[in-house]
This record gives sequence, C-alpha cells and structure tokens, in this order.
Amino acid sequence: MRARAALPAAALAWLFLTAGAAWPLRACAAGTASPPVPVARSARLVIDARIRPDELVLSIIRTRNHTPVTGAGKVTVTLDGHAAKVSAQKDGYVVSTDGLHGGKHSIAVVVAHDGIRELLTGAVTLPTVSSTLETLQKHSTWAWWVLNIAVLLLAFRMISNKKKKSQ
Repeated sequence: MRARAALPAAALAWLFLTAGAAWPLRACAAGTASPPVPVARSARLVIDARIRPDELVLSIIRTRNHTPVTGAGKVTVTLDGHAAKVSAQKDGYVVSTDGLHGGKHSIAVVVAHDGIRELLTGAVTLPTVSSTLETLQKHSTWAWWVLNIAVLLLAFRMISNKKKKSQ
C-alpha cells in the first residue's frame, strides 16, 4: 500500500504560508541600525542619521570639541514639512518615521545649543518596505498560475480518492 500525504497537513501549511505573506520584509533587522549617513552640516554642528525600522536616530555633534548635543527639548524635527515625534535617548535623538513611505524626504532640524538656536536642513532616504503579499500582487499572473495548479491538483486528488472508495 502506498503512503499518501495528509491533505489537512498540506492545507494547513498553505494557510501558514499565505498568512505569513502579510508580514513585512524589512530592509534592516529590528533593533539594528544602518551605518551613519550625513544629513546636515553647519559651522557649529554635524548631524548624522542611522535608519532603523520606522525611526531615525539622529546624532548631533559639535564641531568645536566633538561633543554630542544631548537633553530633552533641545531638538525639534520636521519631515517633509510636518512635525515629527522626537525623543532624547542615550544614543541620540530618535525620530519617528512611522507612516512615511520609502524614498527621499526633506528634513529640517532646529537645535538649541550653547545659547543659540540653529536650523539645519537636509535630506534623508528611507528604505522601501514591502511585504510578500505586495510582491505577489506585482507578479499576480504567477500567483494565479500557482493557485490554479494547486486547485487542480487538489481536485484530481479528491476525484482519485473518490474513485478508489467506490471500487
């Protein structure tokens, strides 16, 4: 007697694969950041950014003595002309990019340091985030072929099982 694959197990595996297709594939792993990218520079400050999923980590360094600008309330950021949430942390200022699509975005940073307020502007390129489902939608013809073949194989299997039982 020939061993046959369990149909419910195959259907369950297909369900997990299609459900997992909605999870986004990130350009960088969670918790890790990209190498620093120069954002803006003035005679007094240098701003670099590291890109994490859904956030930027800005490091603001004084050019005079290479010390970082730290502290809450010293930095405000706008991305594409809209105010962004900023929080001061030990490794710099974390700016939320949640809701922004990938590509190039303008950034304006107002820094209060050494008794002055300074405005620095630049641009940041965010990575594009796509899910497996979006990739399948781009290649919808292939997805339909795979789905049609799977349905046909399932139908042939059900018909052959029905014929075996009737004999």
